[in-house]
Amino acid sequence: MTASDDLWVGLEALRKARPAYVQAAAYYDDDVPEVFASARFRRALQRTGMEFGKPFIAMVVDAVVSRLKIAAVTSPHKDQAEALKQVWKANKMRRESLQVHRWVSIYGDAYLIVLPVLDDAGNITGVDMFGNDPLTVRTIYDAENPREAAFTIKRWCEPVGLDRTVHRAELYYPDGRAERWTTKVDSAGTVPGDWNPWLPDPIVEADGTVIEPDDDAWIMQAAPGLPVFHFRNDQPYGVPEHRRGYGSQNSVNKLDNTHMGTVDYQGWPQRYALTDTATTDTGDLEPSDFDDDMFPPDPDAGPTDTGDDSSLKGGPGEVMLLRGFKQVGQFDAADPKVFLGPIEFSVRAMGVLTTTPLHLFDPSGEQPSGQSLRAQDAPFTEKIEERQEEYTDTWDESYSFALTLLGFAEPSVDVRWHAAQTLDDKESWDTAKVKSDLGVPLRQIHLEAGYGEDQVQSWLESQTDDPGELSRHLADLATLSESLQRIGTAVTLGAIDQGQAQALIEPILKALTAKSPLPIEPAPEGQ
Repeated sequence: MTASDDLWVGLEALRKARPAYVQAAAYYDDDVPEVFASARFRRALQRTGMEFGKPFIAMVVDAVVSRLKIAAVTSPHKDQAEALKQVWKANKMRRESLQVHRWVSIYGDAYLIVLPVLDDAGNITGVDMFGNDPLTVRTIYDAENPREAAFTIKRWCEPVGLDRTVHRAELYYPDGRAERWTTKVDSAGTVPGDWNPWLPDPIVEADGTVIEPDDDAWIMQAAPGLPVFHFRNDQPYGVPEHRRGYGSQNSVNKLDNTHMGTVDYQGWPQRYALTDTATTDTGDLEPSDFDDDMFPPDPDAGPTDTGDDSSLKGGPGEVMLLRGFKQVGQFDAADPKVFLGPIEFSVRAMGVLTTTPLHLFDPSGEQPSGQSLRAQDAPFTEKIEERQEEYTDTWDESYSFALTLLGFAEPSVDVRWHAAQTLDDKESWDTAKVKSDLGVPLRQIHLEAGYGEDQVQSWLESQTDDPGELSRHLADLATLSESLQRIGTAVTLGAIDQGQAQALIEPILKALTAKSPLPIEPAPEGQ
């Protein structure tokens, strides 16, 4: 039996989608070659072996990932909440969820596979949850109803010996059925005839009896439904968060590499001399600041153009001998502003096109604060909140599926996120205190400040009957923020050093922590 229609459809879909995913990863990893107008300059730069990449575009992805943090996955039912806690811990979901969010931000798509853990008797003892990038997994949607998945394919390459491999593939269907396929050893898997059903290995009993698998053992019931969950930021497939910034990053690469090509000329300007051939002997004139003996040729570098056949030799420190000795001088190197100005424009364009705040590209520069920060971050915060809404449904479905595997007939899951924006500057806490004095509920104030609902609830439950404690806590936070701001200014001006600043900050933190009923810093995210 050869490859089924579904297998070949899935393999072709993976193949066609792969180039765009590879390109997205290349931009994030700063592995995109520069396009040169001059082939000669390209060869010259390639011979240096130098790389001057400045992948500003990676910040577009990292900024999104840094705001996508799950605060809790729980349930209103105590037994289900406990089961979810065990699943979270067993699968190290703090790290796994971060990886899924990174993949979906880089590629636009990511997948989570949820399968039961079975003991020797076939009983379910737990749940496996593991993320997959879209280079190996793809869900194929129904042509009539694009919201419904027809099936999901996963393909990978597996070593079977020294320098020998086989290709494997699994198809998952909404009814829980799974098909397993494999190629022969060293087969490329590029045509349907390369693929055959993947049967499990024979079982060898203790007495040496060999039990061969059934002919249909390559088809199995993997789960009570489709165990693959598709994270995406668009329909039917997502778009890399940094996709609109590709052009800007190309501009940055081009400008920066060309700028680096002129840096040597800044240190050793190219000079010229006009000579009079009738009156001047230039035979003993050394045409370069650098003697060839200082830099002998590399015997392994291959043939090079030494320029010895011409007195017009271009390069850092070289002299152009123009007969006559009527005048000497040097050529001015390119003004760095010619490159740095457009680079700044390209980075700003990247921020606008990808809805990424400009201050995130240069955290060491002048940073906005208070209302200015909130205004600049507003479009980005809105994008993060949209991503949280999009991914909440998928997380809810995957954890509900996990509870179903564990035997819960009516699973109920509540996925909670850390706030898309945390307000922790002095102006924000001063405003919070004014709101408190005007009667705004303290619960609402803390939620607006970016603290999780569970954190606020635990704080409220831990309070005494003194209604002024939370107000004093807000005042403490405002005092802390103001003190840190002033100490930071003193360090910047050189009035104190980092060690002295730390010595000043520690007593303030200890004092505020001791008197405040609430923690100064937010609690860690996750379970």
